[in-house]
Amino acid sequence: MEELTDPRRDSVRSFLARWYGRGGEGARGALPAGPSVPGIPLELIDWHEAAAATGVDVVFQEYPVPLAELERSDDGMIVFWVENQGGYHWAVDPAQEGHPVHVRELGSDLWRDSGEPLEGFLLHSTVREAMLGADSKFSAVVPEPVLRDALTAFTALPFPPFANESPSARLYCGEDALARVAPPPAGYVPDGGEPSWMLTVAVAAGADVRRYRSGLESYVPAGADRRPSADVSADDLPF
Repeated sequence: MEELTDPRRDSVRSFLARWYGRGGEGARGALPAGPSVPGIPLELIDWHEAAAATGVDVVFQEYPVPLAELERSDDGMIVFWVENQGGYHWAVDPAQEGHPVHVRELGSDLWRDSGEPLEGFLLHSTVREAMLGADSKFSAVVPEPVLRDALTAFTALPFPPFANESPSARLYCGEDALARVAPPPAGYVPDGGEPSWMLTVAVAAGADVRRYRSGLESYVPAGADRRPSADVSADDLPF
């Protein structure tokens, strides 16, 4: 997935086509309504158009604000992405060069730099949501030596962790799969104190997840291949 390891302008469209398949192009979804305020960054408009063009859902947990609902606040910020429980808001100031993304927690007036430009954040979010909504995936709580072996077919992606996830969370990609590594959620830490990680692997449409699950069955906890519900955080479940 070179569009992820070496991101470029069309990476979101390329990834969506790869992950969800190109067969849906004949049944594209309706283009989104345009922005109601001027100055919306082109990267954001492009993302909404690319997402709509797939004809399928590409967001499963967080909430991208529709273009027609975007507003510019008194501080110049446009909130364009919201955590599913409303605890975090991501925003961009169109006047800032490079369009760095800022994040703010609910109840705070302080905007912090997320560490990503808008184009990178949107690609990162698209990848994360693809994993969350994947029909074919599994999670396993594995010790570090097993994790290293499992990741030999994957390449680390250049995305920093989101503000609402563990600072040690990391994303990887393979030929037809994505992987996420993070500390095990509460209740999934194995006995004995051996350092372990929650490894989640999801595959693109038409790919066989058994290729990646082989040898990890004994580490897969019950219920670890379910989709998230809308009222929980990604760090609260074994996705």
